[in-house]
Amino acid sequence: MRNKIWVLILVAIFAIAMVAGCGSGEDGAADGDGAADGGDLTTHTIVAILPLTGPLGTFGENNAEVTKLAVEDVNEWLEEEGRNWRMKLEIDDTQTEGPVGLRKMQSWFGEGVRFFVGPMASGVAQECLSFANSNQILYITPSSTSLALAIDDWLYRFVPSDDIQGPAVAAAAEAAGAEHLIFIWQGDTWGDGLQGFAEVKAIEKGMNIYPEKLRFDPQKEDFTTDAALLDEYVSDLVAQGVPLEKIGINAIVFEQIAPLLAEAAKYDQLWQVAWVGSDGAASSEALKQHPVASEFAIDRKMVNPMAKPTEVPESLNQHVRDHIRELLGRETDSYSFNTYDAVWSLAMCIDQVGYDSAAVKEILPDVADEWSSVYGASGRVVLNEYGDRAFADYDYFMLNEESEWEIVGYYDMAADEIVWHREIY
Repeated sequence: MRNKIWVLILVAIFAIAMVAGCGSGEDGAADGDGAADGGDLTTHTIVAILPLTGPLGTFGENNAEVTKLAVEDVNEWLEEEGRNWRMKLEIDDTQTEGPVGLRKMQSWFGEGVRFFVGPMASGVAQECLSFANSNQILYITPSSTSLALAIDDWLYRFVPSDDIQGPAVAAAAEAAGAEHLIFIWQGDTWGDGLQGFAEVKAIEKGMNIYPEKLRFDPQKEDFTTDAALLDEYVSDLVAQGVPLEKIGINAIVFEQIAPLLAEAAKYDQLWQVAWVGSDGAASSEALKQHPVASEFAIDRKMVNPMAKPTEVPESLNQHVRDHIRELLGRETDSYSFNTYDAVWSLAMCIDQVGYDSAAVKEILPDVADEWSSVYGASGRVVLNEYGDRAFADYDYFMLNEESEWEIVGYYDMAADEIVWHREIY
């Protein structure tokens, strides 16, 4: 790790230690912990339960590698500071399926693990909720945004909920010229919530919502029928006298966006309406690499909102960006910055109070705020009463003419308006 980064992080950690009083971390009593190589060292295990496969596969891959990076950095700091423990990381695949994620959490809990990073999908996070609450398992998700999970629980979310993303979706549709909006979305706690907020905000902006809505199974892979229905809906609006340029489609999906757009590309009319996505598709490598779907997204100037990291010195998140560029040859997603900060926040809490989930839960909001307010890769992590990130603007990601993901503007939450970096529409 670059010396400059380490100087910044060490200064930040020292400041937290002075404020909160870092402990020695010598609990060594939690099940699943054990002596590390080196005699007196103790290991404390965290497990990253991430979607390495399924419709969030490339996001899961990014975040798995960032988790490894964060743990490596934490252990380097622990060694330099002479701490008597090290963080051990395990990574497991949720397959972007709720029951699978729950089984993985239950299995690792049986091994004594009490701290998890992930899952990423709201549906999986919700599936794990009851078990985590019953067993005092603390888990931090970098990307679950469903408002249904904005409750007092053992789930912490380093990302804001969809009551903010919904307005960002509606604002983008309005900017694209849509006066009539058609929805297609995956039917889970995330998709249902985001679609609802986007619809309410679109109506407030004076848009007409097409009465037929396409809600599909999150595990769906074939969108032949769905694309045909979207074309029928557009034809119906055209028959009612609505110009194609006044029609918009909002697709709230994960990386199924690639097969969906590939099917949509078969219909001439669907090349002439506005398309808006969601955070489930922003920075998607699957969409970028699909020759037909990417061409369609580029032509339609399809923007996808994703929570915007708060303002931080570029060097802080550049460390994460450079790691993924060098390792995977691509840009990482914004949620990976949240993952990096989640690992460090857990480490700082464990260093202070030991491998005790109840004790960590008590101090996590303050520790995350103190550490991240100066040196968080995602910016300052301020958590609300539900343990969710309290506020954020939303970047708009779009595949540009070079088939690269570009941030073309952002939605300003406080002003309820879009600030464009360059003219799009």
